[in-house]
Amino acid sequence: RKKVEMEKTRVAQELQTFIDTANAPIFGIDHNGMVNEWNNKSVEITGYSKEEVMGKSLVDVYISEDFRESVKSVFDDALDGKGTANFEFPIFTKDRRRIEILLNATPRCNVKGEVIGVLGVGQDITERKMIEVEEATVAQ
Repeated sequence: RKKVEMEKTRVAQELQTFIDTANAPIFGIDHNGMVNEWNNKSVEITGYSKEEVMGKSLVDVYISEDFRESVKSVFDDALDGKGTANFEFPIFTKDRRRIEILLNATPRCNVKGEVIGVLGVGQDITERKMIEVEEATVAQ
């Protein structure tokens, strides 16, 4: 029994290291929309440290007002057990730059399979979006 517990702890630590060091912004929110996961890439992209965001409302504090409703809807769906893939939205950095994120939001479950939050895995698509705008301008 003790061996099983030690293995569970090892796997949990390994997964946490994977999240922390992933080359993609990964964040989590609890049932109330409060940040409870914020990896190193999220820090790098936004300029907000883990300590600055933990326990704060992701939608209310870090999402621009015009996107709050749609982002909240995606998170609410995930909290209801329905994940969303390839959802685009902007997030503002600490120095007020707009970063475009492509997000996959999935329900985060406990050992009983109950949804306890949302895990978001994103991709910074800011450069791609700028190129699309330039190409559209040139095409006109």
